Amino acid sequence: MLTFLPEVPSAESQNMEPALDRFFTLSLDMLGVMGSDGYFKQVNPRWEKTLDFTTQELLAQPWIELIHPKDRQLTLTQIQNLATEPDPVTFKNRCRCADGSYKWLLWNVSLDREQQLIYAVVRDQTERKRSKEALWDSEERFRCLVENVKDYAIYMLDPEGRVSSWNQGAESINGYREDEILGKSVSCLYLPEDVESGKPEKELKEAAAVGRFQDESYRIRRDGSCFWANATITALRDRNGRLRGFAKVVRDITERKLTQEALQKAYDNLERRVAERTVELVRANKRLRREIIERKQMEKELRDSEAQLRQQTQQLQQALHKLKQAQAQLVQSEKMSSLGQLVAGVAHEINNPVSFIYGNLNYAEQYFQQLLDLIELYQQYYPQPSAEIQAQIQLIDLDFVTLDLPKLLHSMKVGADRIYQIVRSLRNFSHLDRAEKQPVNIHEGIDNTLLILQSRLKPCPGHPTLEVVKEYGDLPLVDCYAGELNQVFMNILSNAIDALEESFVMGYCSSGHGKGQIRIWTEMINADWVAIHIADNGVGITEEVKQRLFDPFFTTKPVGKGTGLGLSISYKIVVEKHGGHLKCFSSPGQGTEFAIEIPLGLSSQQCCCQSLYQERVGLVEQKDRGDTERERKNLLLKSVGIP
Repeated sequence: MLTFLPEVPSAESQNMEPALDRFFTLSLDMLGVMGSDGYFKQVNPRWEKTLDFTTQELLAQPWIELIHPKDRQLTLTQIQNLATEPDPVTFKNRCRCADGSYKWLLWNVSLDREQQLIYAVVRDQTERKRSKEALWDSEERFRCLVENVKDYAIYMLDPEGRVSSWNQGAESINGYREDEILGKSVSCLYLPEDVESGKPEKELKEAAAVGRFQDESYRIRRDGSCFWANATITALRDRNGRLRGFAKVVRDITERKLTQEALQKAYDNLERRVAERTVELVRANKRLRREIIERKQMEKELRDSEAQLRQQTQQLQQALHKLKQAQAQLVQSEKMSSLGQLVAGVAHEINNPVSFIYGNLNYAEQYFQQLLDLIELYQQYYPQPSAEIQAQIQLIDLDFVTLDLPKLLHSMKVGADRIYQIVRSLRNFSHLDRAEKQPVNIHEGIDNTLLILQSRLKPCPGHPTLEVVKEYGDLPLVDCYAGELNQVFMNILSNAIDALEESFVMGYCSSGHGKGQIRIWTEMINADWVAIHIADNGVGITEEVKQRLFDPFFTTKPVGKGTGLGLSISYKIVVEKHGGHLKCFSSPGQGTEFAIEIPLGLSSQQCCCQSLYQERVGLVEQKDRGDTERERKNLLLKSVGIP
């Protein structure tokens, strides 16, 4: 309890609260106001976070009881000095926490003589004090370590190369006591011929230039004996880069050198014995060669008979491989026999109700707008409706309904338009194939494929959004099998997405930004050929995998995720059916690029341009057509999530 301050009315807290409220809340230090009765009048939230007492607990007890008993007298003395000192008083003490532990606090207190209040700014010094103690303890341990190491000579040199410190290991290895060596040049530890050649100065100069120097050579002890030493010199510089001296660590490696010399002698002896043995082996080798010639003659007939067997075996293996391929395709064909009708039927069934909804949305929007106009006109001529109507207006929140209804109708139109696009893409992807070639818009096939794969491009727990960059060139219509070419796009884009998902699992993308990207661009190679490029920035493909990339049944994916037929079938479609080229460019860490090169065909002379594709897409045709390409159906089924 403070006794040097007179009692004042309790209205003092009412004058200070408005001015200090924001200051108290935002401060990272503990702020408090203490009255002459020895109690806190106000504390900021930092007191609760530091001492774990609630504000009510802090205000309900004399603040001096929080101080460590050994620090209370010092604290009271400092507080009483405020009565005679005009300046704030600073002091440290320990303060009790709610769990009974104590924290070191730094106090800066000032006296308001008019209101008879003490204002205190308090900072938690516990961690800082612990850090200082830990640093001192670390330095003490390091000093003890250096001084007590006996297997290594560890000593310091000043910038001129004079010894400034010396440990027990240095005394044991070099023979000098600390009082004999301090202040002397380090050159006294070198052989006379090394001193004459300036070796000590050169070593220090090199260490100062590059930061470190290491050497193995002879050194001399105090008694004149020599020993092999492994010495490391490290230049010591301050924060400004000024050279403060050198730290030198020396180890006696005489025993190791002697062991190396003994090993060298043993090695030389072994070399001599090996040479003698080699002469004997050469003679034995000549005998063996004669025997081998005789055996080769005997084995020639056996190899001739085996050649025909190997040829037959190879033919059987090829036949078996083709049989397996045909069997796999047959299984896929049986499994997907009705998929074409399923996709077309789904598109047809969805298109009918959506067409009904989409066609009536405009009329609904028009009718609702007429009703809203009528309500507005009614409010204009009858501004004071009956109480029952006013209650109903408030109940339904007419103003909100008036504003939100157009937005609701607009979102319904956007959703219906999205369904139109999806249905059209499903139909175009699964029904564009014909028995003969026809002029096709390449860009439309790519966009339809991307729309089907849109769900795999969106973010999910495995990866963020995959970015698709399209750079379409000005291409004419291409004479091709559209459905089968769409199958090629689906295969390559699905593999690109798989590669990017694998990259995210490995925490790697070749772009350096951790963002998956698929880049698609088209171009005219010349007057008769077009090229479609599809590239990703995934982990890339090794040369060994790239050589087998188009082999049937070859896959690097886990069991159950890939059949190994996608790229093989794509290669046949591009090369055999279209007379084009399918190329792969990739290396580990550089991503992968596929280039599809296709001849324009006879229809390339038409003057139709891909810009026609930019016109708005109409409603999906309702004519149902069959799908005859089983592998393309399989890819389509996989993309929409049907097993």
